Amino acid sequence: MRDGNGLDPDVANNAEKEKESADLGTELAERARAGDTEAFGELIERHRCRAKGWAERMTGDPHLADDIVQDALIRAFMHIGSLQDANRFLPWLHRIVRNQANMRLRRGGPHRREKPFTSFEARERNGGSVDWDNLDSILDHLTRSAGKAAMKEDDPVEHLMRKEMYETIHAVLHCLTKKERAIFEAYFFKQLSPEEIAAMYGMTTGSIYTYIHRSRQKLRQEQIRVSLGLLPEKGGAILARHKMLELAEWPAHASLPTTMVDRLGHMLATMGDSRDIAELMGLSGFAFRMQISEKTTFADGIYMFDWRETLISFARDLGYEAALVCGQLSDFPVPLLGAVEKFPVVLPIEEAVLPFIRQTIDSGRPVLYFDTSATRPFIHEWSLICGYDDERRVVHLTDVMCPEGKTLSYEDVADNPIRFLAALTRQADRDRTASLPGTRDTRRRRLAEKTVRFAVSFAKNRWAYRPMTSYLSYVTGLAAYDTWIGHLRRGPGSPPNRYGMGHLAYVYSRTKSCAAAYLRTVPFEGEAMRFTLLASQAYEQAAEALRELEELAPFVKTAELMQADLCERCAGLLEQARTFEASAIGYLEKTIPYLEKGTSQ
Repeated sequence: MRDGNGLDPDVANNAEKEKESADLGTELAERARAGDTEAFGELIERHRCRAKGWAERMTGDPHLADDIVQDALIRAFMHIGSLQDANRFLPWLHRIVRNQANMRLRRGGPHRREKPFTSFEARERNGGSVDWDNLDSILDHLTRSAGKAAMKEDDPVEHLMRKEMYETIHAVLHCLTKKERAIFEAYFFKQLSPEEIAAMYGMTTGSIYTYIHRSRQKLRQEQIRVSLGLLPEKGGAILARHKMLELAEWPAHASLPTTMVDRLGHMLATMGDSRDIAELMGLSGFAFRMQISEKTTFADGIYMFDWRETLISFARDLGYEAALVCGQLSDFPVPLLGAVEKFPVVLPIEEAVLPFIRQTIDSGRPVLYFDTSATRPFIHEWSLICGYDDERRVVHLTDVMCPEGKTLSYEDVADNPIRFLAALTRQADRDRTASLPGTRDTRRRRLAEKTVRFAVSFAKNRWAYRPMTSYLSYVTGLAAYDTWIGHLRRGPGSPPNRYGMGHLAYVYSRTKSCAAAYLRTVPFEGEAMRFTLLASQAYEQAAEALRELEELAPFVKTAELMQADLCERCAGLLEQARTFEASAIGYLEKTIPYLEKGTSQ
């Protein structure tokens, strides 16, 4: 059936869908090139299977193809800014995959320098009393052979390395259960297919793949342990433990779930120190921050601050000491790089994080944790680890989208590309000094003065946070409003990041409300208090304009583009918010001379 123009409607519809898909792909590539990691993630979801197909056709090995694709995606993530034409994303990605495949094949592929063990059996069947059905016997024989060859031949280095490899394999295989090891040996050393192994064990092929994947992960962990000289884990040597804390009530309507400060508030409440979120947002300075990426309206600006120094300083102001475990993994694309670029490079081993979690939970305190596997729409989220279970090998933690909480495996925690865990302990002299006459009031005033000075300084500093990574830059303070407005008025060729818009509006409408609420509680008097209250009213008006912005661009996961008229309405509301916040800063500036004189006259 054809329409009046002689076109098949199905063909026309398919062509239209293909064009829409291509247009969306180009738009995602443009956003990714501008630094939008969320858009890059969507691109990879769309093209991962295609990339694996390319790699598998080039290598003929599905497992090698997985490794090649992983390496290729890491390189694509690191170099997406070099993509000249967003319409050419697929050819660009194909070239990266091809280069990675060629590199692997030039090294010899899976079976040139690292031959399957079955190849030794045919060559050395008559070479001694080796039980070729027993892997331990095979490894012992190969280790001895490599050692002898290293002593005899001109180039002993390769044979010594091979000897070390066999010894390592022998050591790490003992981390597998009996069934895991049998399946692993059948697949990797006897070269049986998953279908053949499934038939042997009366299991599904999918289950065999699960066993193989799990074994690979356990072996990787154990190989790292062996290479570091750690003692191999023995089954049953350590009594499995578990503990679960009951977190204090933390009402959603009074929280700001995507911020570090909110999670710290929930942590303190669980430790018996309940504080209002407005007080915490004010004292930490987060109520007065505004930070926007120069490239896009993606919400990464919310996370751009010195996590370590901010937490240590804030905890000390509250009367606590902070203990931190932080780092970044070297073999993973690291999100929010501008915030964690100074973190040390660490290995993905559980022993680096689990003892800290166990010790903190055992003492009755939750652990602050940055979760990069949070349920959408939050993507990255500050959370609290509130329990662990050694038998199930999981930790229990909060997730805003899962009121009942969720679990992560020990492996997932160790593999988090951003490692940031923190615990708080009460300062030894806090209770004693807090009980002294006038100490509490003096402390409150001192912290309030510090907060007011921070608010003014941050608002007037366009570059309050500068990452070392050259392609990342963020505008802070009142100037951030101008950058945000500029993103909205770039024109149809550069639409703003719709999802990031919603996240920014969601957070900043609430932080400005917290600023207003906090300023109403500061212990000032006279003219200092009058100007502070005027600043509070101006912040509340700024928050109201941002709440209207949030209604226009709600925080939901969507691929829809913002139309020009919507962008202009949002820009108008941001201009209002900027005017009100500038007034608030003006009032706070007038407060400072009175604070410096130490008088309220």
